[in-house]
Amino acid sequence: MDLLRRALVVAVLLVLVAPVPASGSTRCGADVPGLAPVVVETGAVRLHAVVGGPPEAPPVVLLHGFPETWRTWRTAALDLAADHRVLVPDLRGAGCSGFGPVPDPDARALAGDLAGLVTALGVGPAVVVGHDMGAMPAYAWARSRPDQVRHLVLSGGGVPGRGLEELAPPHVAAFAAAPPGRLAAEVAGHEREVLAGFVGDPAVVASGSLDDAVRAYSAPGRYDAAMGRYRALPRDAARNRLDPGPLAVPATALEGGAPGISAATLPGADVVVVPGAGHYLQEDRPHETAAAIRAIAGRA
Repeated sequence: MDLLRRALVVAVLLVLVAPVPASGSTRCGADVPGLAPVVVETGAVRLHAVVGGPPEAPPVVLLHGFPETWRTWRTAALDLAADHRVLVPDLRGAGCSGFGPVPDPDARALAGDLAGLVTALGVGPAVVVGHDMGAMPAYAWARSRPDQVRHLVLSGGGVPGRGLEELAPPHVAAFAAAPPGRLAAEVAGHEREVLAGFVGDPAVVASGSLDDAVRAYSAPGRYDAAMGRYRALPRDAARNRLDPGPLAVPATALEGGAPGISAATLPGADVVVVPGAGHYLQEDRPHETAAAIRAIAGRA
């Protein structure tokens, strides 16, 4: 019976975890040596991710924001992979991950995706870094599954219902208020111009991440899926207000240049600043950002 049970487990994992097809290798990031692409069926959505580093090393999960895909982390991820097991997914609706069964998924839904991803891949309790719009699912994941998140790190993103609404740049409220499909229709055919103006960071252009973003968010349905995450922020805020207690895991605000929205909406967290970096600290100072995450992981 034990042999049969083990055989069934192996068979299930072979179905759940598969390499990315060659046709998607460039767009999905299989062209980055040292980071291996995988696709995982979580039950709710098909997630694309890359993994790197020794399988038994302490795990770190890196979450992107908007207008990003996993590739914004590639340099920092390769640095961390020297001594950590690094997992970098495309969040639901972004990059090469699926859209899922419902429109405008909230942070709790994305946290469920991530819980399924690490379970399928056998990744132990991880240091989880949520950048920009990746901060919301990172926070929800730490709330709902402290057994999977051993240290929460927010970077350039805040917690809805904890002051984000008052401190966020104006585009956050504007994106949240726009009806489904409207902004995507306005942007169609002008993705490069719009995203270049939105990012405004020379390092993002120089690294190729702007090209990545234009390619990713020009694909059918991808831009509106990103806007759907903003439309879900009021639901995230309402849920967080209903659960005002402290996190069950330690937390750090990792900021570029100076303490900002992450520190302000995560009271009691440690604050670590990457000098010389801006909002896109993983692009501006990727190795310094990796060093900061490494130090946080070491303390965790």
